[in-house]
Amino acid sequence: MVLRKFFNNATGGLLTALTSNNNTNSEEIQQLEAMGFPRERIVHALNATDNNVERAAELLLLGVSEADYPTSSTAAAATAANGHNARDNNDNGNGGTHVAAHNEDQMRRAIEESLQVNQRQEANNLRRAEVASLQNNKNIKNKAKVVNKKTSKTPAAASANVIDLTGDDSKPAATISKTKRNTAVKSAAAVNAGKAAVSRFSNNKNTTNNNNSSPTSKTLSQTHPNVKLPTKLQSKSKEEQILRTANRVKPHVMAVDTLLRVLLSVRSSPDNIKFRVIDRSNVNYVQYVRDVPGAEDLLLAMNYRRNSHSSKNELRLERHLVDDALLYLGISALEQMRESEEYKLGKKLRAFHAEMRRIGKGQKEQQNLTEGEMEVRLQYLTKCPNEPPVGRGAIMNVQLGDEREKIDGGLASRRFDGDDTLADVLNWLGGCYGDELLERLRSREWCLCDLNRYPILPLDVEKHQNKTLQYIGLFPSGKLGVRLSEDSWRDGDEITDDIHGSARGLGAASRSMLY
Repeated sequence: MVLRKFFNNATGGLLTALTSNNNTNSEEIQQLEAMGFPRERIVHALNATDNNVERAAELLLLGVSEADYPTSSTAAAATAANGHNARDNNDNGNGGTHVAAHNEDQMRRAIEESLQVNQRQEANNLRRAEVASLQNNKNIKNKAKVVNKKTSKTPAAASANVIDLTGDDSKPAATISKTKRNTAVKSAAAVNAGKAAVSRFSNNKNTTNNNNSSPTSKTLSQTHPNVKLPTKLQSKSKEEQILRTANRVKPHVMAVDTLLRVLLSVRSSPDNIKFRVIDRSNVNYVQYVRDVPGAEDLLLAMNYRRNSHSSKNELRLERHLVDDALLYLGISALEQMRESEEYKLGKKLRAFHAEMRRIGKGQKEQQNLTEGEMEVRLQYLTKCPNEPPVGRGAIMNVQLGDEREKIDGGLASRRFDGDDTLADVLNWLGGCYGDELLERLRSREWCLCDLNRYPILPLDVEKHQNKTLQYIGLFPSGKLGVRLSEDSWRDGDEITDDIHGSARGLGAASRSMLY
């Protein structure tokens, strides 16, 4: 009887397991299919969880693969064990509690095994990506070394040294999988570092592909989105272009006069081609207009265009582009610039440098001087001490006008001793350039400046003519310049500006003593 009873119970448990595995509840399958899972995976999940819909849904949501589900033999054994436990539990009165605990334990083990498998796969992928990134960087460095080598190689050797830059990491991954197969799972910090390496590897690969296909550079708006560049002059209105360029040209007297003359000629004779074509290689245009800031921009704003279809270097204004309104605006702007203080000062400087060229030319062509002029110059030279021999004294340089003007004959040089006076220098200048230079220096129409000091201030030749060069600060390196006096100095006013700097040389007077 005992054997028959045991056989009946075992047979009943096995039939129950088969029925639960093969005849799943269609209603439970429909619930899981409504969640978007495929039917085959739903059947496997229900078989693995003993038709428990909630646990089957957990397995499907966790993404546990079917290979990690309990096998059919395991499920059958579990079912048989459940039937046996159910029989024992029916005998003992506690069947429901033991079955639930057993199912819970099976569910926990399946989830743990799935998580461990996923962790191992993720760690292996991170290791392969990290090593592949390092190998790719090494290959790039080796490629640079190979390119820099100048020695020739045979085709066989060259083919042996070819480096794969395609980013294919299959070979490094295979090597790593062999060597790292038995390593333990990395810590959280190592996993995070691996993720960063994967991100760098993918970014470098994408950048390399982009550079190989279509190399592009980032624009300023992409790198500095908060920076706003000012609008280019060519993008502004014609009126603003003309006003801005005319304002830049106003200190340059010849450029203003030349541009005004050109625009007036075009307005008076728009059909005359010679007024609408400008040769950019012309000597006067090169000297006075081409290199002046804003000059050519003003012509371009007046619709002049560079002739790109001709070998001639010229600016051309086509007849249909002649605009009377633009001509009126440009002429008005240039005439207004002629009333500015910068233009007036530039006009004075131009006249001053013309005088300097005349005086310098007289010094260079002394054979053309009259007997009276030669006698005056000889009198000044007799008052000047003899020049020290080579090895004694120091060179004194005197420049007429601005150095940038490059006045012919405008530079005079001679050696002086430290105990020579400023009057000796003035007598030497009178012997070189005549009496006119000294008279204008004494009348303060022109001034004598120490170019080695900053800021440049005029010297009072009447007050300091009996002072030694060392006291004034012109020894042992004296550099004087004849400049146009400002209105305040010409009117006899004292210098009231803040005087910076200190005395020049041992024994030189301070600026407070000179001014």
